[in-house]
Amino acid sequence: MNYTDLNRRMWPIAMLALVVLGIVIHRQYMGEFPSFVHAWSQTDRYAIALGFLNNDFDLLHPETFIYNKQYPHWWKHASETTITAVDFPLHEYVVALLMKFFGTTSPWVFRLSTFVVAMLGMFFLYKLAFKITDDWIKSVFVGIMAMTSPVYAYYFAGFIPSVPALSFAIAGLYFYLKHLDEGEGCKYFSISMALIGVAVLMRMSFAILLVAIVCFELLRVWKKETTFGNQVPSVIIAVGAVVGYMAWNSHLRAMHDTVFLCGLMHAGSWDETKELILQAKNNWFYQYFSDRQYKVFLVLLGLSFIFGKGNRREQRERKNRKGETLSLWKFWSIYVFGCVLFLFAMAKQAPDHDYYFIDTFFLPCLMLLIFVLNRLGKTDMQSAITFVLLIVVTADVLVEDVNKNLKDRRDYTDRAYITSKNFEGAEDFLNKENVPKDAKILTLFACPQNVPFILMNRKGYTEMWYELDMIENGIANFDYDYIVIENVNFEKEFEYCNHILRRLKPLATNGKITLCEYSDTIVCNSVADFVVK
Repeated sequence: MNYTDLNRRMWPIAMLALVVLGIVIHRQYMGEFPSFVHAWSQTDRYAIALGFLNNDFDLLHPETFIYNKQYPHWWKHASETTITAVDFPLHEYVVALLMKFFGTTSPWVFRLSTFVVAMLGMFFLYKLAFKITDDWIKSVFVGIMAMTSPVYAYYFAGFIPSVPALSFAIAGLYFYLKHLDEGEGCKYFSISMALIGVAVLMRMSFAILLVAIVCFELLRVWKKETTFGNQVPSVIIAVGAVVGYMAWNSHLRAMHDTVFLCGLMHAGSWDETKELILQAKNNWFYQYFSDRQYKVFLVLLGLSFIFGKGNRREQRERKNRKGETLSLWKFWSIYVFGCVLFLFAMAKQAPDHDYYFIDTFFLPCLMLLIFVLNRLGKTDMQSAITFVLLIVVTADVLVEDVNKNLKDRRDYTDRAYITSKNFEGAEDFLNKENVPKDAKILTLFACPQNVPFILMNRKGYTEMWYELDMIENGIANFDYDYIVIENVNFEKEFEYCNHILRRLKPLATNGKITLCEYSDTIVCNSVADFVVK
């Protein structure tokens, strides 16, 4: 067997290597409750999956455990239901089905589902890289660089929908490239639009990719490379599905409010935009990729300019053979331009949300890496062993980096982590105290919003902030049956909020949280009085 034949048959080994790499990175975290960085968003998504178990798998009415939602009333108004507007929760729905199948709601089910979808995304990333480079070593290296990106490594076995949506987007992009190879009328364009349409439904920011493809196709029409006529129905169906769900989501938001952001968050001025982007760079630049990854990329970029000259002739021949006159660089430029516009539109979110990078610039960065690798000469049998050894050593170093990063992200003094630990066993505690499953609970100072309710397996109202007017509003106006407070928070906040906390009548405690009723009279004159009689 010559090297060319071997090259095309190496994908099972390449995928096995990537799966093993994923297991090595996340094996110790697969059962971990969502905490630490962006625990808020992660637990909200976890709650959506659990909500489908509670509403008999009603896909069109997703819900969490919260009655008083963040938008548009900033937790001050309670809805009649816990239904919430949210981007199409396809992955959360699949997770709920898996939980039903396995008979457990443990976090490992969600993490495993995300991991599997992420690996499918890596399979199509490998196929995408191989389609451009025609080299299995370069293609598996692209997968290694993706999986050891700190931000991607943190989420690829987590709860954020960015990773599943990215996987669909990569698959869609791969089939789009097959369409470019096969020509007009090819079935691959329809498959591409379907996959990217699902990605957009799950995470609206992937509309950038959809728009980039449409713009590139229109550019090809203008260059008389295609008529685009056969592609129109697929685009209409994809866009129609997205617009249709947006309309339904708007209806849900009007009827039930939402716990999820539902609008643009652009800055008020150009100076503020620059400041916010600089903050995002300072916060996350070495989370998007590690310092060593940036250095590896710069080395590859330099080598591509030094040694890429001989390969350019082959590229020209390949383009002429396939009739391609518009370079993928033009498509990439359109895609990046869309990502930049989105960054400006969501500038206020950029400093605090690292996973927005997965939604936007991550895939263009991986494409850029593929293009750079493609400028280097092809691997042959003689050099393959050397390159494989280099990749193994590089992967080992990058995994060491990413493992350190994952440990650094786990701050065990984090408020979300402490709340999750305090509410461990809360469901059994409330069951033991004969608190009905349909009882509405008001939690004080417990953050993030859905964490205590997931662990209590009950719905209710959250007052996690320290603004006295918000707490007073919740105490006075929400239709709760019980109040639950962490013992440590009662002690810590007693002086600050004593006009409310003095009226909490303790009914039972498990040592970490206390079940209370709100009394019309003062019950506790001091922290020491907060004991079950």
